[in-house]
Amino acid sequence: MDAPRSTLGAPSEELLELAQLLRRALANREESPTGAWVEEVAADLTAGRKTGWFYPTSEGGGLAFYTVRGAEGFGHVHVAGAAGAEDRAFRLATVLLEKTASDLTSVDLGFTGLPPQEERRVLERLATRPGSTVIERDAMERTLGPSDATEGRPLPPGLRQVPLSDVTLEALADLDHRAFAGTTDELLIGRSSEDYARILRALMDGRLGRFLPEASAALVTTEPSRLVGAILSAEQSARRGIFLDFMVDPAHRGRGLGERLLRWGMRALWALGYSSVHLWVTRSNEQARRLYDANGFRTIASATIYRWERPPAESHAHSAR
Repeated sequence: MDAPRSTLGAPSEELLELAQLLRRALANREESPTGAWVEEVAADLTAGRKTGWFYPTSEGGGLAFYTVRGAEGFGHVHVAGAAGAEDRAFRLATVLLEKTASDLTSVDLGFTGLPPQEERRVLERLATRPGSTVIERDAMERTLGPSDATEGRPLPPGLRQVPLSDVTLEALADLDHRAFAGTTDELLIGRSSEDYARILRALMDGRLGRFLPEASAALVTTEPSRLVGAILSAEQSARRGIFLDFMVDPAHRGRGLGERLLRWGMRALWALGYSSVHLWVTRSNEQARRLYDANGFRTIASATIYRWERPPAESHAHSAR
């Protein structure tokens, strides 16, 4: 099998087709970007604004690329066609990692197009590389119904619920940062409030579906006023909503705030006419999983993310140049 080709200067028609296949695969597992994403990705790859490698469809088809955010890369590997797909995926991921810019400290890669057993074998081969971590995530879903129209438990004294529009993006990003600090989720987003602000801005701009401010809310303390919880929702389809983000300040956990926000979000979506709600959760987030299980969510799909972090000694060597 030949080595993957660089996407820099590659035919736009080929990259458009591969990006469309990737988008379709993401949609099949309930994670589909919106808007002109396909065209944007293809244009960025051809122009070199994104780093990528590919196999043309005449050779089975495959695409791997990453986007740079600060000192981290976030990317994806997709293969089309059954024959040789496992080897193509491994070769695409390997060249992407070997050609990673020297100033990047980590790269996260998602995978689509492989049967579960083949994907596991690819991950096992990649995991021998120093600095490797494999992160598992689950898509969960719950049907909404008339029982979700009932009021939830009252808030504890000293707290009030406000529309999300009453809260600044900076405050939301700070809460996200506090809520996920030190967890596996932090690895997927970044280690600064600026990273969370960037992701939140994209979500609220409709990157994963039309944002629903009427089904999004925040919890704040009254004296002094401080954001301690929030839930953000969007529309995936005419009858289906998605919880984009859901966080509670660690200092205020154990008071039922998470369940109160979750049940309010479901009630708001039901009132808007949605018949189901969807979310993603990292498998290692056991506290969140228990909450979702207790409230009737069931796992409908899974995804695995491969993370590579540059060894500290190598990072120091690069920084000294």
